[in-house]
Parts: sequence; C-alpha cells; structure tokens
Amino acid sequence: MFQIKNDFLSVRVEAVGAQLTGLFSPVTGLEYLWQPGYETWPHSSMLLFPNPGRIAQDRVIIGGQVYPATMHGFANDMPFTLVAQGEDRLVLELQDGENTRRFFPYAFRLQVEFILQGDMLIQNFRVINEDTQPLYYCLGAHPGFYCPLVLGEKASDYTLTFDRPQRLDQLELEENTRLLTGGKTPYLMGETTIGLHDHFFDNGPLLFEGMDAGTLTLRSGTSGRFVEMGIRGFPHLCLWGAPTRMSLIAVEPWIGTSDRVDTDHVWEHKPGIQKAEPGSENVHTLTFRVG
Repeated sequence: MFQIKNDFLSVRVEAVGAQLTGLFSPVTGLEYLWQPGYETWPHSSMLLFPNPGRIAQDRVIIGGQVYPATMHGFANDMPFTLVAQGEDRLVLELQDGENTRRFFPYAFRLQVEFILQGDMLIQNFRVINEDTQPLYYCLGAHPGFYCPLVLGEKASDYTLTFDRPQRLDQLELEENTRLLTGGKTPYLMGETTIGLHDHFFDNGPLLFEGMDAGTLTLRSGTSGRFVEMGIRGFPHLCLWGAPTRMSLIAVEPWIGTSDRVDTDHVWEHKPGIQKAEPGSENVHTLTFRVG
C-alpha cells in the first residue's frame, strides 16, 4: 500500500492493479471512495486494461492466434512495481512478461501516475509500446463512490452532471452476456444531468457512447457534497451499482467498450480500439476533486 497526501487529499494506492483504494478529504472528514464490502463489491476501483467490458466467449484473435481474454482485462490482477514516490506523486508500472504474454502478445509498459495538485488528484495512464509492431488496446477506469456520500441522505438526493450538454446513446446489452446487440437508444438529447434513485440499477449496468465532456460530477442536492471527475478524451461511460437500495455507484470512463454479439473476435476490430505506434507512448488522463 502506498500513500500520498497534502492539505486537501489523502490518497491510498495498492500495488496489485495500481488500484486507487482511498480518496479521503481532511477538509470534509469524508472518505469518498468505496471501501470493500464483500456483500456488495470487494474493490474500491479497478484499472481496465487492455479492455473494458465483456469479451465474447472469453477469447480474442491477435495476429491470427487465439488468446484467452476476460471481462475488464488482466491488469487489475497484476502486481505493479514502484517507479517513483514522493509526498505528492506516485508512479507504478506493469512490464510485459510471461504472465501478460499469455493474454497479450506485445512488448509494453503500462504506467499509472498519481499526482496531487492542490485540491485535485491527477491520474495519468501511460501506454508505452516497446514492440516493433503497432500495439492495439482499450482502457478504462472503474472507481466506485459511496452514494449517498453522507449517511442519512438518499440516492434520490444525488445527480450526475456534465459540464456541458451531452448527446448520449444508451447501448443495448444482450441479457446475461451483456454483449452489445448493436441497438442503441437516445438517453440525453442535449441535457447535462442524470437523476439518481434507489432503483437506478435494478436492470443492471448502463453503458453509453458519445460522451464529450470535460467533467462529470456526482453531487448531493441536500448536503452539497460532491465528487468531480475530469473525463476529457473518454467517449464511453458505464454506470454500475447495487440494485434495490443504492449504496455505491461506479462511474466508469472507458476508451473502447464490450464486444458485439456478432464479433469476429479480431482484436484490431474491437469497438473503440486505440493504437500506439512502435516506440511511442499514449497518455490518457483522469482527474478527481471532492468537496
């Protein structure tokens, strides 16, 4: 377990999966990130690499060869090594090796950098291609937040609000497999706000495409407590949480998404796939503010 902190935030990170496990504000006295409760969810957040979402039949084809692949990828279960640590900065790295080559036949490094800058936590995901061929990947984050943030409040006191109007389509998911059927339904048509309630997740997760926003904020209309996420450059959004009576909400910015039911399994054809050229690095950034 690693920790960085300043006057505004105290952040904890685990080596396995470079998992963000604590987002505590000494100003408000609140922990905002879900603390594992095994009756609900045994994580605080998850790093989704090299794929967020579901994989059809748990297999993909890369370079003409079949590889095993599972929902949300392998990085969350892998030990990361410490590259740098200071009072307000932490860098962890996953290097390819025998364990990763079983799933992902590329020479790469994946660095996750955490930087405290005033009241903001910056999280940089650095995909470094050390191969002689282009590296194809998708990436996502899966932080879970208490909802309600304040005991005694209700889920219906809370909203998710974008910083600018959105035109979001909800993607239709096949029952049980949660693969994309190809169907979609308009969800936001120029609005900025999604209202929450206890039964919001009774039918499972919600997956959206078309996101084009700078920030997305979970906020209580009663206490005013909030978590603001900077999500620029992430076009997909998954929302997931406990049904019947909301206790947490996972707000998941994704680059890439689940397989379609009619997929050909070819990795390079995966929806939202990204490419890093040989010798290059791609950087994707999330930010967090709380209050």
